[in-house]
Amino acid sequence: MNRKGSSSIAAVLTVLSLLLHTGAASADTPAGCLRANSDGFCIEWGTGNPGHGGGSGGQGGNNPGGGVVCYWVNLPAITDPTIFADYGLDYPPPGATIQWQEYQCSDGSGTFPIRWVFPPSPGQTATEVRARLEGRLPAPVIAASPVVGTASIVSVPVFVSVTNWGGALTDSGCAGAVCVTVTATPTLRFAPGEPGAATVACAGAGSRFDPARDPKTQAEAAGACVYSYRQRTGVSGRPAAWPGLVAVSWAISWRANTGETGTLASVVRSTVLPRSVQEVQTVIVGGSNP
Repeated sequence: MNRKGSSSIAAVLTVLSLLLHTGAASADTPAGCLRANSDGFCIEWGTGNPGHGGGSGGQGGNNPGGGVVCYWVNLPAITDPTIFADYGLDYPPPGATIQWQEYQCSDGSGTFPIRWVFPPSPGQTATEVRARLEGRLPAPVIAASPVVGTASIVSVPVFVSVTNWGGALTDSGCAGAVCVTVTATPTLRFAPGEPGAATVACAGAGSRFDPARDPKTQAEAAGACVYSYRQRTGVSGRPAAWPGLVAVSWAISWRANTGETGTLASVVRSTVLPRSVQEVQTVIVGGSNP
């Protein structure tokens, strides 16, 4: 590590700080920061970090362009009190937790300035991981009996299930020594769309109809994702189909390696399931019901 005079290093740090916050890009600035927390600490980098591997908190990924890439790299705790004077750094508030970082370039060039930053809290890191995990949460793909697009019959159970159900999903991220795992847990609900119909709380991925079993027994099972429509559609004052909706609500929770836990805003993904309904008329012949 090259050590310059305090004034020259302070000047370099000042220039780097200004460039970082104004988004300027060159081989001398960490311009690949994709996301920063509220303290301005970069927690996801888009530039390469050859020899240091991937990760967050100042650790970069690959460098497909092959050019010189510079970045802030997390360092172990520095206990030498002379570091502040040597690098012209302000002292952190008493008792504050800080993360030391060194500015490096992939070709070994540069003056290797050092800084300290406030690492994000576990909750802030969890929020960043949640944003990434949210992009992986799919809208439900529906299977139904009668099949989607086919009219059902009044009082005959309609079975609904989700074919791309995968259960809980997780993602993780680190900021310095603090690592967080975020878990998204799905719950399925079916809103038939018929006036006065209650939303059905479904167990697991819903209910697939088994033609080899008694329909009534399947419809009455605990947590069955089933509804029997009471009113036909397409008559005066009623739409051509009831505007059903199948929704998966993802509850988001997190746990840090510090033992801290928490919850974040849930995510809802839904798919419409319109359903036309017909009514079968019974014809009485000769005083009997055929």
